[in-house]
Amino acid sequence: TNSMLVQPVNHNILINPSFTVKQRGDVVDHNEASYGPDRWKFRGVDGTKGTMSQSSTDSTTGINKLVVKHRNAESHTYTFQRIEAVNLLGLYGKEMTFSFSYSDKGGSGVPKVRIYSWDSSDNHKDLFDAVPTSLGDNRWTCTVTLSTMNGAIPDPSESGMEVYIYPNEKNTAPAEWSVWETKLEVGSVATPFIARPYSEELALCHRYYFRIGGVPNIKPVIGTGMAYNTNDCFVPVRFPVKMRSIPSMSYDKIPRSYIPSDSRPLSALTLGTAESTSQEVRLVGTDPSYFTAGNASWFQIDLGGTYVDFDAEL
Repeated sequence: TNSMLVQPVNHNILINPSFTVKQRGDVVDHNEASYGPDRWKFRGVDGTKGTMSQSSTDSTTGINKLVVKHRNAESHTYTFQRIEAVNLLGLYGKEMTFSFSYSDKGGSGVPKVRIYSWDSSDNHKDLFDAVPTSLGDNRWTCTVTLSTMNGAIPDPSESGMEVYIYPNEKNTAPAEWSVWETKLEVGSVATPFIARPYSEELALCHRYYFRIGGVPNIKPVIGTGMAYNTNDCFVPVRFPVKMRSIPSMSYDKIPRSYIPSDSRPLSALTLGTAESTSQEVRLVGTDPSYFTAGNASWFQIDLGGTYVDFDAEL
């Protein structure tokens, strides 16, 4: 019989636990602390030596893995996820189990884990900082009781907990290491990992980060709006889901504007924001004397692979 059918399976609190959502790209070169697959951040990276992360599917098992490669690492590195406190409500005082699979090339084959919580005064409390227990077959686990330093929980929209995975027992990073099937659940036993549907995972990630564009050879329209005067055009963008907070906006290269009413050619824009909320933003494109007040215009990404980002990460 299939043992998966008779074992209980608990809800996974981690977001993007199998690294399938990768809005920042399939491969990310890290020269500083930065995100790879959505919700997973890297630190301890060396800008001179170089660290690369990628998310790829094993052709034999179909399991998606986070693969991290280092060029001449001289110290430890790690990946971690911050967990929004709203996702921990009702869980304080309860046991929680973190489990994951790990392997490396050129290291000990043993990871290290650190888990800590945040309280209402922005103090953190270590819940675990050690080598986890081996379950065999590259699987590792540890159990903690969720509590805070001052006994009070943080604001629901702020960080409530963080989980860290260090390769090679937190010694010098090996040339390559992989993590897959991460899970944080209530209880003292690691239950089987079952992935959520991709569409659900993507929606969960969009609460923290949303990218328009970033696809090679594709030049998507950002939105359509109206010129306010001869210099400025307003284009509203509604986010797929309500974001955790009002996001910051950034873009790679210069977006363009096009006025369809008189077939005016694309014009380079200086892009800003106005009247932002966690549900939508009004982009302001500025190009002196280009627009006609009251006329329609659209903004688009003029170079394949470039993007506009909205960031509400913890």
